[in-house]
Formats: sequence, C-alpha cells, structure tokens
Amino acid sequence: MQQLLKPISIYPLVYFRILFGLLMFCEGIGAVLINWVQEHYVEPTYHIGYIGLEWIKPLPGYGMVYVYLLMALLGLQIMLGWRYKITSFLFFLLFGYSFFSEKTHYLNHHYLIFLMSGLMVLLPAHRKLSLDVRRQPELESDVAPQWTLWLFRIQLLFVYFYAGVAKIQPDWLAAKSVSIWMSYKTHFYVIGPYLNTPAMIWLVAWGGVVFDFLIGFALLWPRTRMAAFWVAFVFHIFNSAVFHVGVFPYFMIAANVLFFRPDQIARWFFRKEVSPAALQTMPLKQPKWQQRLGIQFFIIYLSWQLVFPLRHFFIPGDVNWTEEGHRFSWRMMLRTKSGAVYYTVQDAATQRTEIVSPSTYLATEQLKELPKHPDIIWQVAQIIKEEYKKQGMKNPEVYAISKLSLNGYPLHPIVDPSVDLASVPYTWGAKEWVTPRPVADGWPWAKQALSEAEEK
Repeated sequence: MQQLLKPISIYPLVYFRILFGLLMFCEGIGAVLINWVQEHYVEPTYHIGYIGLEWIKPLPGYGMVYVYLLMALLGLQIMLGWRYKITSFLFFLLFGYSFFSEKTHYLNHHYLIFLMSGLMVLLPAHRKLSLDVRRQPELESDVAPQWTLWLFRIQLLFVYFYAGVAKIQPDWLAAKSVSIWMSYKTHFYVIGPYLNTPAMIWLVAWGGVVFDFLIGFALLWPRTRMAAFWVAFVFHIFNSAVFHVGVFPYFMIAANVLFFRPDQIARWFFRKEVSPAALQTMPLKQPKWQQRLGIQFFIIYLSWQLVFPLRHFFIPGDVNWTEEGHRFSWRMMLRTKSGAVYYTVQDAATQRTEIVSPSTYLATEQLKELPKHPDIIWQVAQIIKEEYKKQGMKNPEVYAISKLSLNGYPLHPIVDPSVDLASVPYTWGAKEWVTPRPVADGWPWAKQALSEAEEK
C-alpha cells in the first residue's frame, strides 16, 4: 500500500496531459471536418441509445457539431493546463454525452478515451508546466503518488491483454475475418498488392494474437521495454495506414510512453534531470484522506476493469454472433458481419400486414449496423411499434426478417422471425428470440425463413 503512495516525478502525468489534450483537439476538429459527426448525429431522424440510457439524446440540428468543436477547445485547454479540473471534467461529461447518445457508432477506442478522460479529472496533471501553476504558484509540485502512473499502465495492460484473449477463437486463428478485410485493401498505394497475400494474412492473424498477449508485459519489463515500444509503434502505424481507425493508434503510442521510467520521460520530453532519491524527500501535497481515497479508487476501478470484460464467458451463446457482452470488453477487430433486415407489421385486430423497410427510420450509418446487433433490431422494432400506434393501429405486432453472414459463412437469420418483438421485453443476458450461431447444416426453420425473405 505504501508503495502506491511513494512519490514519483510528476512529469509522466504532465506529458500525458499535453499529448491527451492535443489528440483530443485533433479528434474533435477531425470528426467535424470529415463529416463523421454529421453522419452519426445530424443525418439520423431517430437515434439508438444504450438500453436503460435512452433518455440521453443528441442535440437537434447541428448541435452535436458545436459539441465536438467545444470538446476540441477543451482539449487545447487541457493541454495548456488552464482551469484544468474544470476543463477536464467538462470534456469528460461532453465526451460521455456524445458516446452514450448514439450506440450505432460504438468504438472501443471511444470507450477508452471516455475512461481515460475520467481518470484525468482525478489526477494532479496540472501541478507542473501549466497555466494553473502560473496563476496559482502554490499548486506547483514536482511529485505525484505512484498509483497515478500505475493506474494508466494497468488500464493499458488490460486493453492489450483482453484483446488477445478475444482472439483465441477458431475463426480468428483461421484468419477468416482478416482474409476478408485484406481482400478490400488491394487498391492501396504501394502496400496494396502485399496485403492480400497468404503470408500477410497469417502474419496479421497470428501476429495479432502474440502481440496483444505479450506487448503489455513486454512494456512492463525493463529489459524488453524499448524493443516492445517500437514493435507497438509499428503495429499501431500499420493499423492506422491499413484500417483507418482514427486517433486510436496515435493515442496508444502516446500512452505507451507511460511505461518508461518517470525520470526518462522528464529527460526526453522536458530536458529535466530528476533524481529518484531526491523525490523521496518531497512531500505529497494531497491531504492524507485524499491519499487513502485515491488508493481505494485505484483498487475498485481496476478490479472492475479486470472482471467486467469477462462477462460474455458467463452468457450462453457465441458472443461474436449474439453480441452479448461484446461492448466494453476490448474485443477489437474480431469479426466481419454483413446482412439485411426488414420488418413486417401486423394489426392484431384485422390481421392486415405491411412490410416496413428500416431505411424509413434509419440513416445510412445506422443501417450498416442494424443487421449485426440483435439489441438494435429490437430497439428499431420498438420505434416502429410506437409510430404505428400514432397512426391509429392499437396493437401492432412487429416481426424482424433478418439474414446475417458472420466471417463469410452462409447467411442465416439472427432473430427468430416468428417472435413479435413489439411484445417482448428486453432482458439482459441470453435471449430466446436471438438465434444461436448456425452450425454447418443450419436449421430447417432458418432455411424456410430465408427462402421466404428472398421471395419477397
């Protein structure tokens, strides 16, 4: 316990504050310039929220564009350390608001940014080289408790390690999804012809497993740290160039520097020579009760991060098919899905049936995600039910006719087409109306439903 309260140089926190703020500025501006915000928030008429948090709604019109521009401004203020506690807290709130107000654009790196921005609020990253220190010199400190640095390190270790755990599955080890992705990359300048070769496909598949399992531990071990950092650097730059995953690769490269010793970070980035022995004589400026509270938070938060990503192991069914336990579990780039969904609405009183296209309610980016996620299929069924009630249908029954291909396997329904989704309450865990992942022979009712869908 005392080791976690050991004073260390504050420069790693200062370094990360500056890089985090800069990257969030770029993320906010970039999301607006490439029309990402407009596609996910402005164009949709209906928004799909997280179940239980549907009350969180995006601002109407171009409101979310202004939210992202404000987050970019807050990123600059975090970088400069101006009113750091307020600006970092506002950034955390706004990023969380944008994240939870539209589920169809869920990305693991957005979830990581949300978590890390919340951690930044609690840490004394503004007590050195900041405008806050210039305004209030008494804030300045050369040290921070050791747990503040290990909080980041262990969080990053979980991200890498659980990404490796998720890849231990037959489809990934057989390079099913990787071969599909690479087949669409052959047009890339210079590297394109090499991406869809068997050697590259197997390197990405098996190299990804080895990398995710070992890289966090290699960064922790001093003897392998420098080599591991450059391996991770190449890995993330490759992902950026080939898969276009936004700010995430650069965020991880910046965060990986935190595995180096605090005195090294001080020397490399700030040209400051820091003596670890001298730091031990410097008192922490936080009161004792704050130090104890910090240790308690450290234990509780990391215990949750240790357990929560494993929940899908306790839910029946293949998580890659059902999506139960997929989100918030560092299951990154594991599978490729394609398919289609349409709905039939039947008036329980007259038995009159209508076919409804989800494009009536959803925007382009939402339609891409709809066939992949049973929970979103259910939520859209609730939207359709409410719309038909407004039109005067007292008891509309809503059925989803779906077909989905996972990792290139034949199409199969992901939702039971005989279940009225309008009358089914949503429950956590395995759901009877979500079909199990198909086996080679499929099921008779599934084949029948598909043939009927194709006829229509």
